[in-house]
Amino acid sequence: MSSVLPSIFSPGLAEAWLSVGVALLAALGLTPVVKRVARWSGQVDWPSDDRWHDRPVALMGGIAIAGAVALGLAVAGTGAFPWSVWIGAGVLFALGLADDLWGVRPDAKVLVQVLATACVLYSGYAFWRGGPVWVSMPLTFLWVIGITNALNLIDGIDGLAASVSVVAAGALALLGVALGTPELTIVMVALLGAALGFLAYNAPPASVFMGDCGSLVLGYLLAVGALVVQGGGGSVVGTLVPIAVLAVPIFDTTFVTITRLLRGQPVTDGGTDHVHHRLIQIGASEGEALTLLTGTSAVFGGLAVSTLWMGIPLVLAVAALCLVTVTVVGVYLARMGGTQSTGIATDELGMSDRVRVFMREYAGGASWKSVAGVLADLLVVGAAFVVAAYLRYGGAPTPEWSAVMLEMLPAVIGAKLLVFYTFGLYEGIWRHAGTPEVVRLAGASGTASVVVAVGVVTMKGPAVLAPSIFILDWLVTTIGIGGARFAFRALRQYAAAHRDGGRRVLVYGSGPDGILLLRHLRQHPELGRTVVGLLDENTARHGYRVQGIQVLGGPDDLPAICSDHDVEEVIVHLKAVSKEERSRIREQCAAADVDCQYFDPTIRPAPETSTSPLTDNGRGGEEVLSP
Repeated sequence: MSSVLPSIFSPGLAEAWLSVGVALLAALGLTPVVKRVARWSGQVDWPSDDRWHDRPVALMGGIAIAGAVALGLAVAGTGAFPWSVWIGAGVLFALGLADDLWGVRPDAKVLVQVLATACVLYSGYAFWRGGPVWVSMPLTFLWVIGITNALNLIDGIDGLAASVSVVAAGALALLGVALGTPELTIVMVALLGAALGFLAYNAPPASVFMGDCGSLVLGYLLAVGALVVQGGGGSVVGTLVPIAVLAVPIFDTTFVTITRLLRGQPVTDGGTDHVHHRLIQIGASEGEALTLLTGTSAVFGGLAVSTLWMGIPLVLAVAALCLVTVTVVGVYLARMGGTQSTGIATDELGMSDRVRVFMREYAGGASWKSVAGVLADLLVVGAAFVVAAYLRYGGAPTPEWSAVMLEMLPAVIGAKLLVFYTFGLYEGIWRHAGTPEVVRLAGASGTASVVVAVGVVTMKGPAVLAPSIFILDWLVTTIGIGGARFAFRALRQYAAAHRDGGRRVLVYGSGPDGILLLRHLRQHPELGRTVVGLLDENTARHGYRVQGIQVLGGPDDLPAICSDHDVEEVIVHLKAVSKEERSRIREQCAAADVDCQYFDPTIRPAPETSTSPLTDNGRGGEEVLSP
């Protein structure tokens, strides 16, 4: 990396700096003009069921983006893509403009995108260049058309498509510098400047949308730029780097396609079931979703640039860990978020049920979760052993250890999975895991590392003994396996803590009884309560947080707290207070003009064996919220 960064400021890249500056200024100047013309001519995107925004927003922002890119490249004067690529970009711009103005049938869109991809092939760019034509050509069509539409699909919340374009174009520009391809660098920095200037008006709350005439062109040029990088890298790096650079749009498109197929819904229909929509539906704000996805894109872009300095084993190890991570996140989002697409009737089976039926049919029967766990662990264990070796040597291991690492890797994976199976790691329900499961996981991972160390030394001799590698292997394995298993619980708790909607309530008590009540309300959203704070008599606890919820004060502070936080209800754990305290709390709630409710977790006999009415419980008819 250090050998590349100084070259960014070399005189040979003066055209790139000029290009990005002109494109940025042009976008800043052209976008307001296009916005006014769009509003004057009625080109406005109105709210609808399959749109996320709730206000009319001007369209046609893509005109400003395309104009800014053209001006940025014009001043550079040299080093652009072949002319056939620009014909394809022009055709897609015309397609997007027609779709924004009048609408275009899906089959016509695909036909135009096929023609644009043919222009890319004519220019000499292809996916897996140098491979068999019968493989390379279909993959090129799939790649260009897929990425072009993927960027269009993520343009669902303010600023997302433009932000991802900025990050991806920046990563590709750096890769162009590293690979010595100035034509790629110049085009990508022009794209970066145009998208960044447009983002000034498209960031939340957006005053203008880019429309298809912007997103299709951006996606197309990014896809072509990724093909240029692929042609300049090795077989492994050249395949994985473009995927990493455009990881966010690829993940979103794959996610939506799979989840809609599982629901039996047309993939081409509009809807609010994309990744960014689901993040908002489980509790993130629109700004938080934008920041999270842009940050994720930046992380993957950074990994893509870093692969040029990694060895192939480390690249594959990082790719395996990334695959496990995105799979876990994808499965969670599929289970927890999403709404039906517009115009699509719901069916009897929910998403979780459909996933369960599919997996039982095709991936392991009733034990499909264990099968999925074994496959995930296989990737994590293999990646951890490679990562540990690279960490130990601060880079590529010595030739001797590299040979040992690659030769022993299959045996390491097999031995560790056998130990994990013996320890029962594939028998637990990990979304409800607690401290015993953590101890069991650490013990299983530690035992597996000891078994591996003994096996390697036995087979290769004491000369290969490197204790630090096996310690690092244990740490990375434990973190990776634990992260994959506890991620569902962590994500569910985060979503529950940030869920909004329903009645805004205070929970009385910050001790074990109050925490039990808090967890009950979070795990049962059908109760329609959102906990905004805790009350506690103990003044020493005021201001502290429990399970992410702040202790706002004591009962005497109730009127002020209810006013400041729009509280509608106070819920009291019956076992936490005496009858006299309940009476006092009721009076304070009445004074604050909020409802008072009680929570009763009492174990009761079944109705057929009960000798007293369950509705009374000897509490004088007090209203009780039962679990």
